[in-house]
This record gives sequence, C-alpha cells and structure tokens, in this order.
Amino acid sequence: MHTFRYLSVCPLVVFLLSSQVLFAQVKDTLVVKDSVPTLPRNHFIIGVTYNSAMNYYGRVDSLKSSGIYPYIDISLKNGLYLTSTFVFTNNSTGTQYAATLLEAGYNFISKNDHWSGNLSASRYFYQAGNDLVQSAVKEVVSASLTELNKIINITLGANIKFSDKADIGVQAGLDHIIRIPDIFGKDVLVLDPSANCYAGTQNFTQTYLQDQKLLFFPVDEQLVTRNSQKFSFLSYEFSMPVVYAYRKLNLILTPAYIIPENIVTVSGQSGTSEKGANLFYFTAALKFTL
Repeated sequence: MHTFRYLSVCPLVVFLLSSQVLFAQVKDTLVVKDSVPTLPRNHFIIGVTYNSAMNYYGRVDSLKSSGIYPYIDISLKNGLYLTSTFVFTNNSTGTQYAATLLEAGYNFISKNDHWSGNLSASRYFYQAGNDLVQSAVKEVVSASLTELNKIINITLGANIKFSDKADIGVQAGLDHIIRIPDIFGKDVLVLDPSANCYAGTQNFTQTYLQDQKLLFFPVDEQLVTRNSQKFSFLSYEFSMPVVYAYRKLNLILTPAYIIPENIVTVSGQSGTSEKGANLFYFTAALKFTL
C-alpha cells in the first residue's frame, strides 16, 4: 500500500498563439486585418506598447506585473519581416528589464484578397531571475490563416513551443472590421471586435513522497517525480482593438477580457500552483512607420 503527499506540480509550458503575440500585440498592420499585410515598399517601424496586466492565457505572476515593450521592426515589400521586442516589467519591486524577443516571419495575402496568413519563428532571451509566467518557453514556431470577408473574418492558427519539452497549441478566432476613413482628412479609425479561443498541451511534473510499507508499518519514504501532459482549453478572450492611423503614425488601444481555463493547482501548495482568474486588461501602443 502506498500513500502520496504532493510536494509540487510545476507547469513547464502552456501554449497559444498569444493574444496575437506571446507578450502583447506588438505587430499591428495599418488597418488591422482589413488591409494587405505586405506593405507596398520596405519599411522601418519603431514603437512602444504598454500592457496593464501581463498574463499568459490569463495566468499571472504573484506580483501582478504590468509591462512596457519598446520594439523595432524591418518589414520588406515581399512580406518578410524581422522584429526585436524588449520587455520591461513594472510591479511593487520597481521597473526592470525581463527579456528580449526576436521574431522573423512572412506575411502574405491571396491575389483576390480573400485569404491572409503568417508564418513566423521566435526566440526568447530572458534576464536571469525574471518573473515572467512564460519564461520556460525558449522558441516558438507558428502559423495562422485568415479568411477575409465583409461579414466576419475567421482565423485558425497553430504553433509549437519549445522549452525542455515541446507543446502544441491551436487558436480559433472571429472578428469584424469596422472602418471609418477621413475623420480629419487622410486618416482612418478602425474598430475590430474579436473573440478568440486557445487550446493546447500542458507539460507538468508531479513530485511527491511515496510511503513504502512492510506489512502495515512504514519503513521508508521515496521522492518520486513523474511527467504528465494533457491537451485542454487554455483560455477564451474577447477584445476590441481600436486603431487610429494618420500618415506614418498609428495609435492602438486594445481593451480585452480573458477567461482562463484548466489552471493547474495543487491542494495546500499555493506557491507551486498557477495563478489566474477572469481578467480585464488593456494594451496601448504608439507606432511610427518610416
């Protein structure tokens, strides 16, 4: 007979094609998904994004950090791009550098403007001792495809994320573009009500003490570690990206409400359980295209 006392359940990685990007929405096109994602000429883009509540599928750190993400981007007219994003966290301990994200990819659209998509690969470089919930993730390879129409856009995405193990994530989303051009002349306001569902595998380890008995008497304890993996829904998210574009300037505000699912918890071990609850947050970005 054996009894088990759990010491820890450590999530290694949970997956999604993040709320459009792992850390935040740092690559928005001029009019969200309504325009050709490949720009008519080569561009150099600089910008900064503020995230009011950093989260990963609704999972948050114990300090409830906000984030600031300066970034630079080189986008070629053939659809290729390279982006470097620098992640700074802000919480009760102050503001500190946490990570750098390098992403290379390809944006494309069909000749009839009915389909658009993205292929990308990302690499993360973390500062030692950072508090990012997703800091186990090292590389990500992702793809997405969107059917564009005047009624509702349908997006399907998938990714593979690599840490000590590999996990698979999928995304399904709906959105509807509302454009209001020429408010003050040569500008455009875009609203994009969106709903997304994320699912994927979660790798985690179970470490516990196993009591060994001889007849009915305990004689020893053995530390046992087992690896587990399961595929499940990770979160649902509803958002309203608002983009104001004037010449080379984009102002982007995205309020969002996220509902996390299947959070890993350990009875009596709050320090090793994932932390998450229904969360309202927003991102705000300023972007210049040169």
